Amino acid sequence: MTEKLKISVITVSYNQGRFIEENILSVQNQKYDNFEHIIIDACSKDNTLDILKKYDHLVWTSEPDKGQSDGLNKGFRKATGDLIVWLNSDDVMCEGAFEVLNKFFTENPDKHVVTGNQLIINGNSKIDHVIKAESFTYDRLLNTRYCSVMQNSTVFRKEVLDKVGLLDENLHYTMDLDLFIRIAKEYTSYTIDADIAKFRVWEDSKTTTAQINFYKNMLTLKKKHKAHIFSSGNIWLMWQFVKYPFKRMLT
Repeated sequence: MTEKLKISVITVSYNQGRFIEENILSVQNQKYDNFEHIIIDACSKDNTLDILKKYDHLVWTSEPDKGQSDGLNKGFRKATGDLIVWLNSDDVMCEGAFEVLNKFFTENPDKHVVTGNQLIINGNSKIDHVIKAESFTYDRLLNTRYCSVMQNSTVFRKEVLDKVGLLDENLHYTMDLDLFIRIAKEYTSYTIDADIAKFRVWEDSKTTTAQINFYKNMLTLKKKHKAHIFSSGNIWLMWQFVKYPFKRMLT
């Protein structure tokens, strides 16, 4: 019988009653019997808490926090699993993802980080397109314009966090990139050709509403990690600041 590694799913939530139940069910319906779903809620004022109370298997709290990074760190500290899945409250797991992840990590005890395919969905959960899994390296994340990791379909062993540390709570838009830069400095990333998670892009999502703040956080992050001054990533970032005022004038 294949070993069943314990999977810890960490979700932070604030006023995500529209999507949180779909998120919960996508985890619960994995047909995998060794997992925990930790939800850190920041005192939602919509129907989120009513939904959380319906599911006895959840490990959840609802209390003030200092932002998404603080909430996630609370969840990471509570995690008792072998594997960590960081799943945003408006995102969902793909069917059968846990079995795929368990198989990869049990068959590859020397590997610590893996990325699977990510499905992009809209506010109505309709699939728009699929992004195939890509591995990442320290240099690519820090010094090129390809500066993102598919966070919800990238899974790592708990011991990775023990080594590289938790999220930088001073970063509110690039804390995931900062974490994966630190991970890539210590570990090799791998890929699997399997659908792991669905990432939702909709009108009020953080991805679509905070572009300039993202760029500012990117600048802070590149200074923090001492990115090459004339790297293609830095040149691209500077261009975003230059063109942003003109882009605003045209919208």
